[in-house]
Amino acid sequence: MEPCGSLSLLMDTKNGTDIPVIMKSTSTVDVDTFHIVIKDSKGQPIKQNFDTFAELKREGLPLLLPIGTYMAEASSGDLPKAAFDSPCYRGQKEFVIEENTVTEVKLHCTHQSIKVSVKYTDDFLNMINPDFQVTVTNGKAELLFSKDETRSGFFTVNQLFTVHVTGTAKEFGTRVDFAGDLKHLENDVEQELKAGDHLIVTLDAYKETPKVKSVEVL
Repeated sequence: MEPCGSLSLLMDTKNGTDIPVIMKSTSTVDVDTFHIVIKDSKGQPIKQNFDTFAELKREGLPLLLPIGTYMAEASSGDLPKAAFDSPCYRGQKEFVIEENTVTEVKLHCTHQSIKVSVKYTDDFLNMINPDFQVTVTNGKAELLFSKDETRSGFFTVNQLFTVHVTGTAKEFGTRVDFAGDLKHLENDVEQELKAGDHLIVTLDAYKETPKVKSVEVL
């Protein structure tokens, strides 16, 4: 029998803490459902039959592996161009299995999308009829936010984000049609948008025209 060692794998996400493999995730993202692949030094998946982290744990940990160098990869699913309530997490880490040794690996999965939430001031809601629509696009895909839409959208990373508001004004019934770029500014300097950013867009009213009151990045 070839020399072997063991793998003890833990996973966490950006907003979580280290999650022991014997416990279910206590974070808002359930890492048990994440797709998990362990590849050998040639980039080939090992032969053990598991698809999710939960299945890997049922396989039994620590996991016995021949000595050598491996790569652990995990993801929460495909990365959509734009979708509501569909954050995507990914992570990977190289590790080495040594003979008669338990190798502990902490796999940190990070958010791959830009999250967008839309909020409205009272002035905006008092200015426009409630059947208004707000479209947010990153130049690759778009999402439609209605007045009652409370979910956040998740977009692939891009530097061009635009909000488009259409509807009718309450006072005169005139057409409202407004478009504006979403930029994260610090001291009047535009900042690069990156994976994990949360764009909070607040729409306000100026006379009969909406405007982007603020764009925050968390």
